[in-house]
Amino acid sequence: MLYVRKAGVVGAGTMGAAIAEVLAFNEIPVVLKDVREDLVQRGLNRVRGFTEELLRFQEARLEKERERLEGMGLKLTPEQEGILQERLKPKFSRARAEQIVHRVEGTTEDSAFRDVDLVVEAAFESFPVKRGIFEALDRILPEHAVLATNTSSLSVTRLARGLLHARNSLVTHFFNPPTTLPLVEVVAGVDTREDVVTDTLEFLQGLRNHRYPLVPIRVKEVPGFLVNRLLIPMLNEACFALDEGVVSARELDQALKAGAGLPMGPLELADMIGLDVCLEVAQILQTEYGDPKYRPSLALKRLVDAGHLGRKTGRGFYDYA
Repeated sequence: MLYVRKAGVVGAGTMGAAIAEVLAFNEIPVVLKDVREDLVQRGLNRVRGFTEELLRFQEARLEKERERLEGMGLKLTPEQEGILQERLKPKFSRARAEQIVHRVEGTTEDSAFRDVDLVVEAAFESFPVKRGIFEALDRILPEHAVLATNTSSLSVTRLARGLLHARNSLVTHFFNPPTTLPLVEVVAGVDTREDVVTDTLEFLQGLRNHRYPLVPIRVKEVPGFLVNRLLIPMLNEACFALDEGVVSARELDQALKAGAGLPMGPLELADMIGLDVCLEVAQILQTEYGDPKYRPSLALKRLVDAGHLGRKTGRGFYDYA
């Protein structure tokens, strides 16, 4: 069994802070680390922001349901109104939000991980950066600790090669935003112990985010794993269509939502993921598989070169200012 009395997250960006919040949401104390104090504080503010977002969502549910029913021409009786209020009353309080925030401790020091049972590396998608973090954690973590990476495409076998914790290392790939998307891809490396994989799957199955129980699935270690191997080529093809002037960005997204049943258009989704992340994964897929179908589009490259990375910079395929 994997007993996580205390967890760690390295990387206080959007994903790292969200993973920390999900762990804290499940009553697990978390150490959140980044390389500078200002980045740590920004990450802690993000954690608070996720709890505030949940409070707003809970408080708005009743009014949204009333509007939906009124839009259907339905008028509730006083008894029905009472039932609706009881059913949709907020289940998440400000007191609980404060408890979650206080469970997350910020740090810039590796020594803060000396007593954690699980640490998730959530730095940006660069092998040298992630390998450096793995090496630093390997020197600090207790022998039993599980060393996980939130990589979306890199090999954990390579990341953990030769480390003391190689047999305890695996991928736990959360999806953006982890607070509402329940999927976690769990990927073992060549040297990962089988019990570490099964224990991690069982641990994750016992957690939930703001909306759902987490859904961990075991995936073979292949480039892009499962979801990104299917998703990134679709996003890249959307970029090619835009580059060729087939339709406008908004029409492209509208077509995929109205015609393919997608909840979000591919360009909207790329902006949310981060165009730099999409480009990095596309390049990794092209390198690993050697197939020209994974070649990143010029439209995607141009935007990344310009520093327009999507929602996180305020501009990508769309403007968010």
